[in-house]
Amino acid sequence: MAMIAQVMERLASIIPPEWRLPAEMDILGFYITPILVALPVGIALAGGSVWLIDRARLTQFIWPPPLFLFSLAIFYGVFFSWLFLPA
Repeated sequence: MAMIAQVMERLASIIPPEWRLPAEMDILGFYITPILVALPVGIALAGGSVWLIDRARLTQFIWPPPLFLFSLAIFYGVFFSWLFLPA
């Protein structure tokens, strides 16, 4: 478990601090949490991944495909928010 924490810290140190998103974002006068940006990015990445997996005809080994898409969207959203958002 400690090895995983070290890998995560090393990955986090790769991203420069100026690339990290602020705690709140001002979009057209509305303050929103950055997770509202991270989750659509995760959904888009999951859709692209599923498209590639479907194109390679690997979806025949996945059951059920909608649950797989949902879990990929959650994974990418959490990973993107962990990587780019402040702690």
